Amino acid sequence: MTFLHRRANPVFSDEYQLLRDTLLDARLGASVTQRDLAERLGKSRSHVARIECGQRRVDTLEFYRIARSIGADPVKLFEAMARKLDGLAAANARRT
Repeated sequence: MTFLHRRANPVFSDEYQLLRDTLLDARLGASVTQRDLAERLGKSRSHVARIECGQRRVDTLEFYRIARSIGADPVKLFEAMARKLDGLAAANARRT
């Protein structure tokens, strides 16, 4: 069986890269290590690493928990990400 029309995995999209960058920048800005974040979340360090390298999706609840665990306001963090996504969408629209 061949999957010629297989959809691209959204985890590898530019939008998810912005999500990962937003969370990573916030974690680093808070001087929180992957190990520290993992402990705060009750997860393994590899769980956090898989999120940050794009091997694992982040849902809304996990985004909230990560933000809170690094001392960030989840709404402000999401708004910052949304502005980046708007910029990406505008750039993509100009290219087409």
